[in-house]
Amino acid sequence: MARTLRKPTNTQAQKPVEGPQPKTAVVVIHGIGEQRPLETLREFVETVYRRDHTLASLPVGPNGMLDISVVPDDVTGSAELRRITTLKDGPQNRTDFFEFYWADIMDGTPIDMVTGWIRTLLLRSPWRLPQARKVKRAWLILIVMVALVGAAGMVAVHSGIAEVIESSGPAQWIGQWLGGIGPQAGGFIVLVGCVLLLAGMVRARFDMRQVSVGLPFGLIAAGAVLLLIPASVASSLAFWAAVVTAGVGWALNAVITPYAGDVVRYVRATPSTVERRRQVRERGIALLEALHKKRLKGPPLEAFTQASANDPPLYNRIVLVGHSLGTIIAYDILQLFWEKYGPTHHQDWLADDPAVQEALEGCDAFVKVAWGDPHVAIDATEFEKSRARLFALLRDARPGWRISDLITLGSPLAHAEFLLVDSQQEVENAFFERRFATAPPRPDPMLGSMLLAPPGPDLRQGQQPIAYPHFAAQFAAVKWTNLYDEHANPLLGDLISGSLAGSFGPGIHEHGVTIRRPGLWGALGRIFTHTQYWSWHPSYEPDAEVAARASIQLGVVERREALWRNVPEHIIQLRLALRLSTEDDQKLQ
Repeated sequence: MARTLRKPTNTQAQKPVEGPQPKTAVVVIHGIGEQRPLETLREFVETVYRRDHTLASLPVGPNGMLDISVVPDDVTGSAELRRITTLKDGPQNRTDFFEFYWADIMDGTPIDMVTGWIRTLLLRSPWRLPQARKVKRAWLILIVMVALVGAAGMVAVHSGIAEVIESSGPAQWIGQWLGGIGPQAGGFIVLVGCVLLLAGMVRARFDMRQVSVGLPFGLIAAGAVLLLIPASVASSLAFWAAVVTAGVGWALNAVITPYAGDVVRYVRATPSTVERRRQVRERGIALLEALHKKRLKGPPLEAFTQASANDPPLYNRIVLVGHSLGTIIAYDILQLFWEKYGPTHHQDWLADDPAVQEALEGCDAFVKVAWGDPHVAIDATEFEKSRARLFALLRDARPGWRISDLITLGSPLAHAEFLLVDSQQEVENAFFERRFATAPPRPDPMLGSMLLAPPGPDLRQGQQPIAYPHFAAQFAAVKWTNLYDEHANPLLGDLISGSLAGSFGPGIHEHGVTIRRPGLWGALGRIFTHTQYWSWHPSYEPDAEVAARASIQLGVVERREALWRNVPEHIIQLRLALRLSTEDDQKLQ
């Protein structure tokens, strides 16, 4: 179908562009669970790009979204995936969105691995728990739940225990109450299932092909069972104990294992997990290599180190966005890519450029302040200017480092001492050994600097040895933005996320946000918001009158003030961190 050309309406589209221009590549790394290919990417692109009218250089179409094209691409290494690319109704600096898909590698985690990992966490000493209050509360809730399930299992298996308990006065009253409440509960559950089914039909305008019937039919079936159970069975304590035990077993196999299994196989290096971890990381590094090799006017390079000024890259900026466990994967592959292709003394790059050396020394000054006197804070604004300057120089130097940003959403790195290792001291040891990276980078413990001068005759201007950043110094050139939704109650907000600056460095751009599901009353809208960082709701749309006024020739700041009036803080901060507008991208030039 032919696309209709539309008249430009702001200054963004009036600047002439001659020939093809470099793009931005955004790599989205999904979190835990049995994700479908492109499922996460489509929702992400819709929120951060298609519904952001401030990016439009042409009038937005009748569907209220900017145009995109979903095209085949070979850099992901999978025929199941596609590249989502922006079109000319958006910024001049166009963007390609990719999904780093890894769920297939983690498929089929044995249940004994999950139960063993959960057992390790639950049996941890209370004195070795993280300091976060919500983690301690969650751990206590899990302990109580495990105790209750264990007691229910004993009652279900040993009939004598049930008989002893049922002979007591309170237990007899509870049994009578359960026998009487069973039919009422069954009827209520059937009603809820019917209401959900009807609501789905109304939303789909009674097109049954678009209606999800799994949950409604499941509730109707469960309610029918309760309605048909005899009162004598429903009043039996052993029956309800068996129901609880069977329900927990089903949840462990069907719900917890597919999600927690990914965590088990990735966060800890054990003989049974090393191979899967290697496969995930190698796939991620291969994707970053392919993006760096892409050329603006010709075929991809054979080798990553062949870049030159006469052969410009297709992508001048690469952004890694990770959610949940995907943040740990993004963090890992970024460090491995820096070790392999970063400006260390093992690589061929323009280290003797005085401008590069000056930029490295400028970043190193913040390293010494951040990790020197604990009572002195770094200037975050100046550190960002220093980082951006170093990134611009490394991007243009051989071989061309072009990863500018790491964005973490709901990151479990906040619980590194609980998930990745066994104590805060082990986290500190990992920093000391440069297995974990920080922003700003940690200094070498012997030199007090992130810069190393390897032995040999490699001198700058015949006098001073050339300085090289160490193998965990990527955040001297990469901006790290972290969004988290923290709440003291483990059932509210995002239990998995948290602040990272305390452990991973004061150079992280952190935004503690408050996510609320629209349409739900009070605390219901705050229940487990871990999956809501880019979820869109119609209430976020600008008013028609406001949108009409903002469509005139305005700058990007004025348009944001008008069009983002209803957009929640977490989506605003995510959009700002991506810097997809031409004006934002030019700040790095």
